[in-house]
Amino acid sequence: MQADGATRSLVLNGATLGAGSCGDVAAFLGSECVAQEHLEGVGATASLAATCQNLLRTLGWQKGPHRIIAVTGPGSFTGLRASLALADGLAFGFGATLHGVTTGQCFRSNPAWENSICVTQARRNRIYVEFQDGRFWAGAPDDLALPEGSCVIGNGASLLQDAGLRRIDVAQPDIALIFKAGSRIPASGPLQPLYIDAPEARPPAQGLRPAPLP
Repeated sequence: MQADGATRSLVLNGATLGAGSCGDVAAFLGSECVAQEHLEGVGATASLAATCQNLLRTLGWQKGPHRIIAVTGPGSFTGLRASLALADGLAFGFGATLHGVTTGQCFRSNPAWENSICVTQARRNRIYVEFQDGRFWAGAPDDLALPEGSCVIGNGASLLQDAGLRRIDVAQPDIALIFKAGSRIPASGPLQPLYIDAPEARPPAQGLRPAPLP
């Protein structure tokens, strides 16, 4: 299944993993998708590493991928943390290059959507907006003012009430768009998640456990 000289790419989308959502893992040989696993359900995030391991074993990629493409967000705190940590670890172990892409970059890799504004739904009735030039904005849907005729896409686009907007009814980019966007992005260092809101991590109610006795 391996062709001489063909680039082996592993694509991870954990930005959509979480309660009631799903994610994807895929392998590309050159520009052809040769395997894909769709993850969903409560244990999807926990099974991400095992899914990648099984996929690489099935393909006979003992030396791993040449490059790893991963969606950096915005999206699920748990899904992003798990998928990007896995991407960083696999890249270090296999010596692969890392290519992080945002959801907006993935959508805009489709020529028909290259001028679209990506709108992602957040908690507390808020949205996260990624403009074509890379700027970001977060706030309530009613506080966003866009020029008439603006093209919006993503799972938060339906929250915008402006009748003058052009909406594309696509909630998430598919694996082909993620691969295409990542193929255009230069390699980088360890990937950092793009969160809409700060993670709501709290210390244990009873405080931290005491250090173990020597």
